[in-house]
Amino acid sequence: MLAEAMGATSECAPNEPGRIVAPSIRSLREVDRLRVVNPESDGRIPALLEAVKLIAKQVGKEVAIRGNADQAAFDLACMVRGIEEFLMELASDSENPAIGRLLEVCYQSHLAVHRALARAGAHFTSLGDSLAGPDVVSPRMFARWARPYEARLVKELAGEGIFTVIHICGDTSRILGFLSEYDFCGFELDYKTDAVRAKSSAGAGHVLFGNIDPSGVIARGTPAMVREKTRQLFALWKPGGLFVLNAGCAIPANTPEENIRALIATAREEGAYE
Repeated sequence: MLAEAMGATSECAPNEPGRIVAPSIRSLREVDRLRVVNPESDGRIPALLEAVKLIAKQVGKEVAIRGNADQAAFDLACMVRGIEEFLMELASDSENPAIGRLLEVCYQSHLAVHRALARAGAHFTSLGDSLAGPDVVSPRMFARWARPYEARLVKELAGEGIFTVIHICGDTSRILGFLSEYDFCGFELDYKTDAVRAKSSAGAGHVLFGNIDPSGVIARGTPAMVREKTRQLFALWKPGGLFVLNAGCAIPANTPEENIRALIATAREEGAYE
């Protein structure tokens, strides 16, 4: 959505999530023609804002509304420039000043969406930065190119009273130390991440979201399996608070209803604090 608003070409097959099929720019030499998005008018972002407004009007006093601000700066830069191309440039042309300018325009565009979601009625926001995770790039590359923008975003939003949640797909165990240094925020961790290590590091001073396996357990498992895995996670992450039960990533559309109900029922049984 955000990359599309910045000029990338998207494609969406029936009943499937959308994807970017062509980047906004073909070379770093084109970076300076990119402009910070206006969430109120660019791309399909206005539809997202209108949806949040409608939800806030109907149930905003009953449930917490999470506004997804799409890709963070690193992820968005990959979409705008092209994933393979941008990652290769980070490795082979890392001192090119255009890289910093690309990340900055992506950062400002992403930040603008967070602010617009909060104005629309979202109680908190979230973002994805999965291409910055250890399943794609090294922790060293994460520390140089993604971490500064994530940490800056959290700090800037916190200063405006906006709580945000960072999601990175895959196994984030090797960067938990970096994440634990951010200002107060949430981390939505995938099921591959070491849950014990997460609780004792990033989870010591931040809110942990997750991290039930969305495919192997929630979508393909039985209700009994969903209940058991949920209980195990409560036993590990519930002590001390700072825990919101969720899947580790997006729940597949074909997930059986009874598994979703099992997840919710177990949360109600196990989630109360004395």
